[in-house]
Amino acid sequence: MNARRVKLHELYREVEALGGVAASSEDEAYNDAIHDVLAILRASGFGEGFYVDQREYENRARVSIAAQMEAAR
Repeated sequence: MNARRVKLHELYREVEALGGVAASSEDEAYNDAIHDVLAILRASGFGEGFYVDQREYENRARVSIAAQMEAAR
């Protein structure tokens, strides 16, 4: 298995996709473990729609400053 780099919010989505329909008690335990991992990630600030990586945050700040400067002209 080759290691690969992913953004943490993409990792959240991949872990979330591992869950599924519980057809047995083993499936239920597996899904509970997935939900526990997702809860830990959400408590750390990750999740769908509310995590922005540092580069994106900096880019949004640059765009905002540029827009403010343009509006001030």
